[in-house]
Amino acid sequence: MTDFKSMYYHLAGRTATAVDVLEATTSIMEANAKAMMASAEATMASVESLVSLKEKLKLAQQETEDMFINGDEDDADGGTGGNT
Repeated sequence: MTDFKSMYYHLAGRTATAVDVLEATTSIMEANAKAMMASAEATMASVESLVSLKEKLKLAQQETEDMFINGDEDDADGGTGGNT
C-alpha cells in the first residue's frame, strides 16, 4: 500500500525548498534591477550633460568661424587695418 502521508511530506519539503530559493533569487534580482535603474539614470544624466556640452562647443565653433569669415570680408573691402 502506498504511503501517501510520507509522499505528501516529501513533496511539501521540496516545495518549501523551491519557494525559499525563489524568494532569495527574486530578492537578489530586485536589488540588481534597482541598482541597474539607478545606474541607468546616472548614465542618462551624463549623456544629457555631454549632449549639452557638444551643442555649446558646436555653437562656439560656428561663431568663431563666422568671426573669421566676416573678418576676411572686411579685409577684402579694402580696409587698411585702421591706417586710413
